[in-house]
Amino acid sequence: MNTLFVKELAEKIFEAVHEIIAGMDDVIQALIIALLSEGHVLIEGPPGIAKTYLARAFSSALSLDFKRIQFTADMLPSDIIGSIIYDRVTNRFEFRKGPIFSNIVLADEINRASPRSQSALLEAMQERQVTVEGVRYPLPRPFMIIATQNPIEFEGTYYLPEAELDRFLVRVVAGYPDRNVELEMLSKKLIHGETINVKVICEPNDIVRAIEFASRIYVDKSIMEYIVDLAEATRRHERVSLGVSPRGEVALLYASRAMAAMDGKNYVTPDHVKSVAKLVFNHRIILRGGSMNPLESRREVFRILDEILEEVPAPR
Repeated sequence: MNTLFVKELAEKIFEAVHEIIAGMDDVIQALIIALLSEGHVLIEGPPGIAKTYLARAFSSALSLDFKRIQFTADMLPSDIIGSIIYDRVTNRFEFRKGPIFSNIVLADEINRASPRSQSALLEAMQERQVTVEGVRYPLPRPFMIIATQNPIEFEGTYYLPEAELDRFLVRVVAGYPDRNVELEMLSKKLIHGETINVKVICEPNDIVRAIEFASRIYVDKSIMEYIVDLAEATRRHERVSLGVSPRGEVALLYASRAMAAMDGKNYVTPDHVKSVAKLVFNHRIILRGGSMNPLESRREVFRILDEILEEVPAPR
């Protein structure tokens, strides 16, 4: 496969989504990185900034099966993965699959559901399967969860458990757009309204080919040592109570490969690692002390990551 295949595919996805989405460049790029890494994305931001609209547009451009799950306080795990029901026609108990059995699953406002319901996603996110009554059911490929959440300081929200946060490849914190982007958004709404009219730019097989190509990107030992050095620096930092786990190191490795593929390269450079490190690490760090409000905590985490990326020497 030509090294430019993934780069051109990523550019086409980006352009197709931008036809109806104004701004949100970082979020779109994060979605493509997660897609190529077979990972999952957590998008955090206030209501009304088009998080759900973006997820629908992204799946439409890829011609993939898409399901939306609206998380609520009374949601049960069976509402996500499915349940065993009795079929009177066949006189047997059968498993009826839930919405998790889709290529792209939008977990909308995920932090409005209880921790019990959120935990129903853990096996699916890590192992790409669900187990019901001892029977394993594989999920389709590609499989990707795009979760949206409102800031935790909003009423009616729960904290996501650390074990669940750690299973998201990247977290993107999106805020309100600037004036020019908002004007562009209104112009697009005059044309498209609420219709998701996105040009389909590839078939599912093309995506699988791109994923497999990204998984074969060369990673030098010095790059792997650099990734470990960055993770260890988060654990040693005086302001950090819990740093990046080994799973976070693996996530950075995968995301760096995806970034290299999107750059048209067949090898990972330190710049590829740096460009995705904050996306991968920001939700895996817990600060010391509990007095800081959530918004300030997020800012402090990004300040720490900037400091670490500046201080940890990159390989040459």
